[in-house]
Parts: sequence; structure tokens; C-alpha cells
Amino acid sequence: MVKATPHLPEIDVRSLDGARLVIPRDLEGVRNILAVAFHRTQQSSVDTWTPEFARLEHADPSLVSYEIPVISRRWGPLRPLIDGGMTAAIPDPKTRAHTLTSYTDVGRVTRALGLEDTDRIAVAVADREGRIHWLHRGDRTDRAADSLRAALDL
Repeated sequence: MVKATPHLPEIDVRSLDGARLVIPRDLEGVRNILAVAFHRTQQSSVDTWTPEFARLEHADPSLVSYEIPVISRRWGPLRPLIDGGMTAAIPDPKTRAHTLTSYTDVGRVTRALGLEDTDRIAVAVADREGRIHWLHRGDRTDRAADSLRAALDL
């Protein structure tokens, strides 16, 4: 059996500043770094990557990073409460604009990315067509950061 190449599926998202987008087509970067989280408790894992993303965006202005909480659609009716809590916790306007919540079929996202579970975050580099050029699971490590920089030629 040939395993499909990971890709970012088309999903409707809303930024924490209220913009409605469809990813991957509405991603701003030529290349985009995505920190995809599946559980609220994974924010600390995403946070291990945030300084690295800022350094990479500074080194390459065509690169844009996003946090993408992927939440089961069954929680959709609570979106105002959930998103409101996240918005209140994030004072930085750029971070709010680049935090894209998706209330969707979580399994569709994990299958498209080639993930076996939602136990760890996925950090990926994707283009606007949704092609994944690099993928890592979990916290930032020096080895993972080196691998990411190599994938980006930075």
C-alpha cells in the first residue's frame, strides 16, 4: 500500500480577530509554518516553537506562521465562548490574526496530514496549495529546529 503524501485539506477557519478564511488558499505566505494543535493542553507544546517561528519569519519575509487549533465540529455551538477565551488570553493583535480556529472533522485533518493520532501537535511547512514540505510531531527540539531550517534553506 502506497501512503499518500501529506497535504493540508481545505478547511474553513476563523482568525481570533474575526476574519473568515479558507486554508490553504488564504494563507498569506509563499511558505507557511503551521502549528496544528488538537487539545487545549497542547498550547505549551505550541509555545515551545513560537520564538523559532519569529526568528524564521524575520529571516525570510515570505514565510508566515500560524497556530491552527483543530477542534471537533461538535464544539461548534460553543465557538463564541472557546474563541473568546483564546482571544482574551492573547493580547498581541498579530498572534490573534494568525491563530486560526477550525471546528471541523478532526479525522479528516489527521488523515490528510498522515497523522496516526492527536496526541502531539503537528508542525508543518505548507504552500498555498496545501502541499506539505516538512512535518514534525511535538515540541521544539534543537534537532527539529535544525531540520526545519534546513527544509527552508535558512
